[in-house]
Amino acid sequence: KDDEVVFRAYSPGGSSLLTDEEFARMFAASQIVAQGGVGELSAVDLRNQLSGKAASVSPMIADLTEGLSGSASPQDLETLFQLIYLHVTAPRKDAAVFAAFQQQAAGFLANRSASPQAAFSDTIAVTMAQGHPRATPISAARVQGLDLDESFAFYQDRFADASDFTFVFVGAFSLDDMRPLVERYLGGLPSTGREEQWRDTGIRPPRGVIRKEVRKGLEPQSMTQIIFTGPFEYTAENRHLVRSLVSAFDIRLTERLREDLGGTYSPQVGSSYSKEPLEGYSIRVGFGSDPERVTELVDAVFEEIAQFQSDGPRPEHVAAVAESQRRSKETDLENNQFWLANLMASDMYGQDPSFLLDYGLIESLTVDALREAAMRYFDLDNYVIVTLYPEAQQP
Repeated sequence: KDDEVVFRAYSPGGSSLLTDEEFARMFAASQIVAQGGVGELSAVDLRNQLSGKAASVSPMIADLTEGLSGSASPQDLETLFQLIYLHVTAPRKDAAVFAAFQQQAAGFLANRSASPQAAFSDTIAVTMAQGHPRATPISAARVQGLDLDESFAFYQDRFADASDFTFVFVGAFSLDDMRPLVERYLGGLPSTGREEQWRDTGIRPPRGVIRKEVRKGLEPQSMTQIIFTGPFEYTAENRHLVRSLVSAFDIRLTERLREDLGGTYSPQVGSSYSKEPLEGYSIRVGFGSDPERVTELVDAVFEEIAQFQSDGPRPEHVAAVAESQRRSKETDLENNQFWLANLMASDMYGQDPSFLLDYGLIESLTVDALREAAMRYFDLDNYVIVTLYPEAQQP
């Protein structure tokens, strides 16, 4: 795009450096502080000051990192850098905004507690983290326990040293235009030279086969999710294999569950993987259905998994996945956010980003490769299955 500049910045540490008890009081620190504005400007004043300008910056404190993200039009680049500087050096504490945040969150959570879908997703989250205190669902009590002063102090600490921050910019700019802005605003950020790293807080998925049922609500509808997890070697090849396996399985499962059995409108198959704090993957298979048909449809899912493991996906499905990936790659390579996310990840994990230009993995995709991936990543000795039933429904 000729009218867009996007950026992200990250530094190791994040909320992992808090104890579990501290995390309970400060888990929303970046959100709370960001809502207060910057410097002498409240959030409302800041919006007024930015009227007519296309520039925005959002700070974040994630599990393992802290950082910033944002975007601007090329003509508003200096405003973008000013916002970066202010969010790092001049956060603003606003007690009235904090009180409003707590009140709004309490109202939202009061309504959420009656939701069957919320109970379902909360059960999954707690189960997948084995009840770790950091994975406890957000409740009104947790929101009321937030501490503004501690959250503000933690935010200041996370942004007190910019020497270990990495900034990635993508978009319509020249290096000549960027250099004085980088030197003035990023070069002027505080730097103490401290050395730190994120801390492994010990959240791990469970091992073995775990089945859970949630009974909530009166609607005659069920939701089911089957989650496979395990160790993972974080390479471009393995990430591509998992994505391709999921795509091929999604095609076949749609044919079986929706078209052949008429049991669900649209099954969903998704994947994720992590490099830190440990290498791992997750494949999720989900669908909604009539409660009376849950067992039938779950059995069908595992029948299709067995088919993939013995014979692999159909050749026409592999071809369809490869063609879809070619089209997506052509689009991705024209997308600033694609480059931003992947350049940052490549830097973060010490990988050569040149693989982003390579079509070799797509062209080498085969039935046998996905059959072997199905054997490896659909671990039938290690998965979680959670089903939501209406309160009066017996499975």
